[in-house]
Amino acid sequence: MKTLNILGLIVFSAGALTLIGFGFYKFFEDSTISPIVRWGTIAVILGVVIILVSLIKERLKEKEI
Repeated sequence: MKTLNILGLIVFSAGALTLIGFGFYKFFEDSTISPIVRWGTIAVILGVVIILVSLIKERLKEKEI
């Protein structure tokens, strides 16, 4: 059962990353969006990624103890 969970997570992640990547491509391809909105979007996404990485590192550290 664990193998199926991992496989499902991999397939889900690949699909989600594909859709997110395509969305970013279209977002940055559109010249009608102002640069302030683009930079703000980048900042928000980077902030969320940093927080998620930090939380994952904390959880892994707690499991080791």
